[in-house]
Amino acid sequence: MANARRRLIDRYKVQLTISALIRNAGWQVRRVPAGKRFLDVGCGTNTHAEFVNLDYIWNPGIDVCWDIVRQAYPFPDARFDGIYTEHCLEHIPLEACERNLREFHRMLRPGGRVRIVVPDGEMLIDIYKDRRNGGSRRMPHEDGYDTMMQCINGVFRNHGHQFIYDLETMRLLLERSGFRNVERMAYKQGHDPALINDSEVRSRESLYVEAVK
Repeated sequence: MANARRRLIDRYKVQLTISALIRNAGWQVRRVPAGKRFLDVGCGTNTHAEFVNLDYIWNPGIDVCWDIVRQAYPFPDARFDGIYTEHCLEHIPLEACERNLREFHRMLRPGGRVRIVVPDGEMLIDIYKDRRNGGSRRMPHEDGYDTMMQCINGVFRNHGHQFIYDLETMRLLLERSGFRNVERMAYKQGHDPALINDSEVRSRESLYVEAVK
């Protein structure tokens, strides 16, 4: 057990070192094949060969290690057919999220599509109200908390979360960033199958939204 823990710590140290060395370096972008027409922002370990995989922390399979809060994206206008992001935008401040959405709009070709997956704040509040009224719906990841409010705060404040969204708020931000046809989707359901990278482990807790440039 101790050896496994040590190996995990050593691996994380390697990740941090590589990330610090290459983050925001332009040569990463020059190595990306021009034929990759989809971008995954904040992909973590869930990388896909068909996508340009971008994250703050380097992992095997990451194409571009980038700081999306402090740096504009290093891609030209209309570079991508689609942009995907899953459980990433809740980790940055609200104003940074809106800047990212404007960048998504810039990088998409006309008619291109964005698919956003974030924790569903509205669902948590609905479950809370249901339980207060005698219902039996359970919150995602409720085990380990003594009260429902502790669970809600766990989603809103733990894991480096900065802001939790509902459809109304995400629609407002997308439309202000120039997007149209904002729609709620569902796990593994969307207009473009090539854009769907949804993780099953996130399905019960997530808000799925798509919009068009």
